[in-house]
Amino acid sequence: MRVSTAGMNGQMISQAMKVQSNYAEALDRQSSGLKSSSLSGLAGQAGAAVSLQADIERSEQLATQAENAVSKVETAYSTVDTIVDDAEYIRSAIAGAIDGAEDSSTLATLQSTAAGYLEDIVGLLNTKFADSYLFSGGAAQTAPIDLSDTDYSATSATADTGYYQGGGNPATVMLDSDSSISYGVTADASAFEETIRALQTIVNASSLDTSTLQTAYDLLSSAVSGLGSIQEDLSSQANALNSVIDNQTEFQIYANEALESLTSVDVAEASAVVSQQEVLLQASFATLSSLKSVSLLDYI
Repeated sequence: MRVSTAGMNGQMISQAMKVQSNYAEALDRQSSGLKSSSLSGLAGQAGAAVSLQADIERSEQLATQAENAVSKVETAYSTVDTIVDDAEYIRSAIAGAIDGAEDSSTLATLQSTAAGYLEDIVGLLNTKFADSYLFSGGAAQTAPIDLSDTDYSATSATADTGYYQGGGNPATVMLDSDSSISYGVTADASAFEETIRALQTIVNASSLDTSTLQTAYDLLSSAVSGLGSIQEDLSSQANALNSVIDNQTEFQIYANEALESLTSVDVAEASAVVSQQEVLLQASFATLSSLKSVSLLDYI
């Protein structure tokens, strides 16, 4: 009959359970590679870990926004490139007409061709990327061009952007509360307006005399130059946005390394702790087994 060992048994069982708990935690750290499965287990480092995680998430969001903006800018650049090709083709056709290389029947064809290119260019400027219109600035849910708008005159001899339905401000990527990067170009830019006005000059002319053709030619020449400047601006925007992406990627690498140093365990050290706790647990079980075999008769 065991009498005097009851208290000691309870104490040893309690110690064995604690060692078993420590062993389980050590195994968990070894398998997960983390110091703790919860922030509370990081003690004084929990605040720093939370802050770093929040910074990483903000950085990832900013990089994603910049990547989306780059895709829009690249699509806008390609669209403008197509408009340049169209403008140069029509300008070449007008030059031929001015030089007298075209007969009267071909002048009528030129008018029809200009109407087709006008429709194409308006369609290009009303291009959507995902769910946004590329050339509407901040009003990305509205198609930027409507030639039927009552505020627009198709026969204006001076600059007229009454067709424009988009926003007055460009699209932006917010870097922080105080700074941002604007990107894109709006369809009321002078180069687009001149392209449209040149084509309207041809389409709506009662007769294509030399003066009318020269006016359209000069407008397209100015437009082509302006379109080139727009492409340069778009290229610069893409470079700036890519710099944001690169900077955020570098920050994420640094921040993730810092977060890992706060939350991750050294593999060799974790394995050593597991071995140590395993030895202690085996010793605790061995001690308990010895106590259970002790009887009062052993001391009589």
